[in-house]
Amino acid sequence: MILRNILLSAIVVGLFSGLLYGLFQHAQISPIIYAAEQYEVSEETPATHSHEDAKQGDHHHDAEAWAPEDGFERIAYTLGADIGIAIAYAILMISLMALHDLKSNKPKLDAMQGIAWGILAMIIFFVAPAMFGLHPEVPGTEAAALEGRQTWWTACVVLTAAGFATLYYAPLKFKAAGLLFLALPHLIGAPMPDELSFANTSPEAVSALTELSHQFYSLTAIGMVFFFVLLGSMSGFAVKRFVKLESL
Repeated sequence: MILRNILLSAIVVGLFSGLLYGLFQHAQISPIIYAAEQYEVSEETPATHSHEDAKQGDHHHDAEAWAPEDGFERIAYTLGADIGIAIAYAILMISLMALHDLKSNKPKLDAMQGIAWGILAMIIFFVAPAMFGLHPEVPGTEAAALEGRQTWWTACVVLTAAGFATLYYAPLKFKAAGLLFLALPHLIGAPMPDELSFANTSPEAVSALTELSHQFYSLTAIGMVFFFVLLGSMSGFAVKRFVKLESL
């Protein structure tokens, strides 16, 4: 019963928060990606990129690789991906909130406290990796090897989450370890190029892509605030209202 309630709650929370974020992305972020694709490579080196490649930062791939067609198909696939990712985040969030309420002597969670959890999740999944390492990139940005960036991002997320959990839940004598966990990925450093550069080196493209990069980073940050605050609030409400831990 508890597992069913967690899954059903996560699906509803993920559908709603993912859909709203997807609409924001379509209106505010996707136009920046489309504009950047116009400058992605010089005329001498034609290539194609999908939106998913842009999000992952993989800027070197087979020109024959499949990608959704521009227009409705591309919008639908992007929106579907946003909802799917949101459901995954909601499963994780609601499960951890339920575990907190069940095992911790800290205050029980509700929608308002869920906002704090959402902000913390944003710091873990976006702020810590992006502000101090791997910021979001528009198509055409030159970057370090994808495998190295994925490994560092994963380590940063895990260590940041472990750091906050240690600071909040662990006895006082272990809290210094939490600070070490928070600092460790940034002491190691993310794999990054020496400076921001683009595959298309024409002055016009560099100027346009630099400006688009700043816009993309800013609007992505705004979207993450909106998404994680909504996700946390709805998850907190779902745990309080629908996940009946008293029956355990």
